[in-house]
Amino acid sequence: MLEKYNFRGLSSFTTTFHDEQTCREYLEYIFWSSKPVCSSCGYDKKIYRFKNGKTFKCANCKRNFTVTVGTIFHSSNIPLRKWFIAIYLLSSRKTGISSHQLARDLEITQTNAWYMLDKIRRIISDSKEFKGMMEGIIEADETYVVKAIQ
Repeated sequence: MLEKYNFRGLSSFTTTFHDEQTCREYLEYIFWSSKPVCSSCGYDKKIYRFKNGKTFKCANCKRNFTVTVGTIFHSSNIPLRKWFIAIYLLSSRKTGISSHQLARDLEITQTNAWYMLDKIRRIISDSKEFKGMMEGIIEADETYVVKAIQ
């Protein structure tokens, strides 16, 4: 499934992730592979999907959950598709993207755009995968590196 996610640009990206359901299915595949896992108890034997297609119910602990629980997308009123586009725009440009530009591109408020960029940058900087990548001697040509002030 992941082999079809090789994008040449924003047009192919937005064509692939054309609606909320496609974005949700992608997250389900990334996090769960073949079947849902309860975010509360980790149970995966008997999980029920609600008719809305978004919510699941665990037969073990009886709690409802979605694929976005525990992610930056959880409890956000911003559609998943706009989150996906924001992540793509931020990661595909050398210098990133400003909240003003993202607000114009996604047709949202600048405050929401700033919130999204802050969440995305925090999750990237806190990620264990990224922390171990930049150790030892690193050589790069034409690279602009900025150390964040904490």
